[in-house]
Amino acid sequence: MTQKRILIYSLLSFLPVWGITILYMLCGGKYESNGMNLILTLSMICPVIAVIGTRLFTKEGFGSKENPVMLLGIDLSKGKWIWFLAAFLLPIFYSDLGIGLFYLLFPKSFDGSLPGLMKELREVWWMFPISGITNALVFSFGALGEEIGWRTYLYPKLEELFGNTKAIIFGGIIWGVWHYPAIYMGHNFGRGYLGEPFSGFFVFTIFTIFVGACLHYITKKTKSVWAAAFFHASNNVFFGNTLLFMALSKERVPKLVQESPVFLAIVFIPVCILGIVCMICLNKEEKSLKNKGNL
Repeated sequence: MTQKRILIYSLLSFLPVWGITILYMLCGGKYESNGMNLILTLSMICPVIAVIGTRLFTKEGFGSKENPVMLLGIDLSKGKWIWFLAAFLLPIFYSDLGIGLFYLLFPKSFDGSLPGLMKELREVWWMFPISGITNALVFSFGALGEEIGWRTYLYPKLEELFGNTKAIIFGGIIWGVWHYPAIYMGHNFGRGYLGEPFSGFFVFTIFTIFVGACLHYITKKTKSVWAAAFFHASNNVFFGNTLLFMALSKERVPKLVQESPVFLAIVFIPVCILGIVCMICLNKEEKSLKNKGNL
């Protein structure tokens, strides 16, 4: 029955997103247009609709007050508040580490004059971390639609079948593939890069596997999908800020970086390491629970 529920959920979450995006593309729609922005926004609520549809269709139900399955509560007691704080701060930490690593490897690409900002905004650059946190709070409501789907339904179902490690790998692949039509149109990587679109698919799927491990772990620690939504939104906001210091001159940025997903592949390295740490912690906790059960 678990396999059937995963299949139904996957169909309900994939078909609207893939169908609308592909239809929009076939009708000549462009990634830069308002139409694509609307599709991306609406896509984020498809996973939660898929969860509701699957639970209703399979008569699985929505748990109880004592055992809520959609994890919409927020419990800040017993030190859990630290995990919610981490959900906001960790994406800032690993995105800064990633961009720092990139500029360490390609120092000529760095431009401290903030060429990625309009001239009027360069004098108030110090406000961007504050506005980033504010934006993450606001955007977390959008990210919630995705996270209810992936973190409270798909990943737990996969964990039932395969355990934590395989659930994270399979879940990350499914989550990554869900984004493929948008990536094909230019999401995250743009157009015209080396190996398009398959190199973009590959790099993004590696990212979704490891960031999925972080999200799965923080959801388990807090027993709240809001922590994952905060993490997801903060990740999106602060990864977007990594381009602010990128030199605009093509002579300063290596050709390989300009024409391939190498930039994001390097920037993703710290979050991949963090994801590995989360996977190790989850495996230790899983083994500990099994050992207790055998006593």
